[in-house]
Amino acid sequence: MEAVYTKSRIWTIVVILCITQGLSAQLFQQSSHYLYDIYQFNPAYAGLERSLSVNFNYRDQWSAFDKQPSQFYLNAHMPVYLFGGGVGLSAFSDQVGLIETSAINFSYNSVIKRPQSIISAGLSLGISNSKLAGDEIITPEGIYLDGIIDHQDQILTQGNLGQLHFDYTLGIFIGHDQFDLGLSLKNLFTPDYKVGLGQFDNYRHFSTYLKKSIYFNEYEASLSTLVKTNFIQVQTDITSIVKHGSVFGGISLRGINQFNFDALVMIAGMQLNPHYRIVYSYDIAISSINKVSSGSHEISINYNLNKLIGLGLPPKVIYNPRNL
Repeated sequence: MEAVYTKSRIWTIVVILCITQGLSAQLFQQSSHYLYDIYQFNPAYAGLERSLSVNFNYRDQWSAFDKQPSQFYLNAHMPVYLFGGGVGLSAFSDQVGLIETSAINFSYNSVIKRPQSIISAGLSLGISNSKLAGDEIITPEGIYLDGIIDHQDQILTQGNLGQLHFDYTLGIFIGHDQFDLGLSLKNLFTPDYKVGLGQFDNYRHFSTYLKKSIYFNEYEASLSTLVKTNFIQVQTDITSIVKHGSVFGGISLRGINQFNFDALVMIAGMQLNPHYRIVYSYDIAISSINKVSSGSHEISINYNLNKLIGLGLPPKVIYNPRNL
């Protein structure tokens, strides 16, 4: 009973803070599989897998909670050699307590080829919708009887708040013989929106992605990191993966910042055939939330047409183990 009470109390505090201090819209999507779907946070990566690539991701975070964070994400991107770049389309839905954010985006990126590398710059544009289910809020003093919803609070809304937002991301990706580097900037100049007594804060996000791989015998070992900031706090993910044949696995340290260390992540996956790859991870909470959380589950499925699309057959510029 104490655990249930704690979870309910946590979400009540979250809702009240959201209303009084602003609803957090456009949050950076949380994912332990960032290295298997770079396009998710960087539009400059579109088409760099040299074929149509479709990615599905579902994340169930802190699964013991009621109204726990959950995320559904889908994207598709491909090269367009006629225009010297790539295009992509993405959609996601993110639920955190009583706050839901959904978005759809389209992207284009231009690619420059160098002897030992490629340089890509891209832009994604779209719209998103953030809303708060005010009719599902329950307060200790509220009246909820025979269809009556009265929170007995002048600040808390009794209906649903929602607002459409303009959404954009700028990205640069460098694929070199020795490393991969990606930079992305999201919603730098997008204003905040007020809806009723609530406010949706369009947090600005900057991310840096870096990956280095080494090869020995039939094994590939890679170390990657994703550093994210909303210009208020910085959070770092570090991932180590070993691959042999079609099977791979490793560990990740997620949510490292100056205040805490969020989770230890166990990752495993398999390239089922030339077209399909599946990845699963389980987050073991390390922070104090582990007292009421049973961990987080995440699954990703990738489909790659594995066939060059467009005009011409340009040579493979860099060795990319993601395509094996």
